[in-house]
Amino acid sequence: MKIGTIRARIMLAIVLVGCIPLLIGLALAYVSGMQSLRDVIGGNLQAVAVQAADRVTMMVQAEMQGVRLLGNTPLRVRQPVEVVNRTYPKDLNDAQHLISDRIKLWDTGVASAVRLMDADLSRFLRETKVRGGDKVVGLLIVDQYGALVAASSDPDHFFFGDESWWKAVQTGTGDQVYISGMIPAQEGSFRTPEETIDIAVPILDDRQRVVIGAVKASYRFDTLFAMVKQIHIGQTGHAMLFDDAGNPLVCPILPRQAHRIPSQLMAMIVSEEPGWGVAEDDGHGAMDTVVGYAPVSQLKIPENPWHVLVRQQPSESYAPIRDQSRNLALIGLVMLGLLLSIGRYVAARIARPIQILQSGVEAISQGTYEHPLNIHTGDEFEELAVAVHRMADRLKASRIELETLNEDLARRVEEKTQEITLHMHNLELAERLATLGKVASGIAHEVNNPLGIILNRIECMEADAACSPISDVVRRDLLAVKAQAERISRVTKSILAFSRGSVSTLKPIDLNCVVRSCVGFAGERVAALSVGLESRLAPLLPPVMGDRDRLETVILNLINNAIDAVTPLGRGGIVTVRTRPMQMDGRLGVEVTVSDNGLGIPQEIMGRVFDPFFSTKPAGQGTGLGLFLAYGIVADHRGQIEVKNGETGALFSVTLPAVWCDALVEEEGIWESQEKFS
Repeated sequence: MKIGTIRARIMLAIVLVGCIPLLIGLALAYVSGMQSLRDVIGGNLQAVAVQAADRVTMMVQAEMQGVRLLGNTPLRVRQPVEVVNRTYPKDLNDAQHLISDRIKLWDTGVASAVRLMDADLSRFLRETKVRGGDKVVGLLIVDQYGALVAASSDPDHFFFGDESWWKAVQTGTGDQVYISGMIPAQEGSFRTPEETIDIAVPILDDRQRVVIGAVKASYRFDTLFAMVKQIHIGQTGHAMLFDDAGNPLVCPILPRQAHRIPSQLMAMIVSEEPGWGVAEDDGHGAMDTVVGYAPVSQLKIPENPWHVLVRQQPSESYAPIRDQSRNLALIGLVMLGLLLSIGRYVAARIARPIQILQSGVEAISQGTYEHPLNIHTGDEFEELAVAVHRMADRLKASRIELETLNEDLARRVEEKTQEITLHMHNLELAERLATLGKVASGIAHEVNNPLGIILNRIECMEADAACSPISDVVRRDLLAVKAQAERISRVTKSILAFSRGSVSTLKPIDLNCVVRSCVGFAGERVAALSVGLESRLAPLLPPVMGDRDRLETVILNLINNAIDAVTPLGRGGIVTVRTRPMQMDGRLGVEVTVSDNGLGIPQEIMGRVFDPFFSTKPAGQGTGLGLFLAYGIVADHRGQIEVKNGETGALFSVTLPAVWCDALVEEEGIWESQEKFS
């Protein structure tokens, strides 16, 4: 529609007047909705972060309580520690000299170290470690001076009196507990290749007043805090654990080495109070991400307190606002449509008579006139509209008559053309098949005469071999020549049967035996070409009704075609033959597939591969009859043959109805045999 017309100008004015407040309202709704959505998402993520921090606290406190109960065991723990404490002299210097002697004895070797530990108590600690599961790395108990009393396994040293955890539990009234941060691999007391966390509690005397020793438990950090990785929010949301220095401790998405924590994000989450915010860079490759955070404050870790961070992909977080934006856009489109409709109506009422006459004349000139000119003004415009309408009716009637005649003529020409094309195709195919039958019959007769002589000579040679000793190699070669000659005889009989249109005699056969025979025939060829040939045959394969020779012709033809397809690949070419039971039209059947890793079959010729005389091989290398004959043989056996492109190359499948089956094995990963030629 041109802007210079009266109708277009009226419509444009109405649309502009209505669109300006509409756009302002939609923009305000979007901004308000985005802010509300961020508030809701941030509050939810903050709540999840607080819950995760509480779960971390409860989990560590539960392990701490278990260690405390272990240290308060009177007979198994407290009594052996008191016995060790009584072995020290009362003088502190003498006690320190005794500890130095024991340290030297510990450093001399494993046997000496074992004598320094309480065997019964160490055995009890090992049993306790086993009950604790995979999360426990080791347990150890020290006496009143920090010297080793017992351990679940050999620690790296004997004296712990100078370590921070012993100093932390030694002082106080007995309720103090030491919880370490994450200890790097190979740096813990037990030198484990994994990160660990230590929990130490004091061992008190009978009156629970004096510290007489301590128990320290080392846990695998990732195993102990695996619950953090199990926290999910929606499809992409997850929780992480950080220390105060910004080092990631637990993250289910990225490994620690791959984490990049921006300073802006760390300044936000390292807080004494839980909260939420919008991170410009969340360290996971996303921008403007709503995150929630909370400190793990109740554990009172001496260095680098922990913080929980909960994030979610912005694409999922802002999905509701995107839906709202689509809804707002839809509302805008609806409103725009209403404005256009109102403008069109108003403009039509103002400039209706002239525009109706203009559109009517243009429609008549283009041959698309269908509706009358409804102008009721009572003046010359109404009379002109009646005249135009009368002229349009006459033109329309003439045009309809011409179109009807043209359609009928085109339909008749198309029908005759299709009939002639089909008839010519059938005549050409019949002529080719007749010629093929004559040639095949002549070749078969010519081959049978020398073949009979060959078979006769082979029988004579067998008779001579029975009378005189010959080597096993010659006897095996003689049997192989006879078997192949008999196969040639059977093939010539099949050619005669094809040329005469006779029907083969079918009997129950094992299709696995047919495949093995074909694979054996093709073995020498693939060995010469340096390509791979594999067979995977299913066990308990039910028999099928078939002609063994004709089925060998089908499968061997498919294998040879596959070998031709992978020959350019050399040693990288692989041909695979598989058999398996299957359901075929509601009944049990057997499927043979021949696949290769070649270039496959172009989609545009996929429907022509079974046509007679159609071949993709160069001139002189193929007749185009192999797959055509295979199709006919499978059809005579009431089976189906199909072709498609697999993942790496072409795949031909032949399905035949089964006679009976005791058990249907559907696991294709279990094979009766696997043969390979290369």
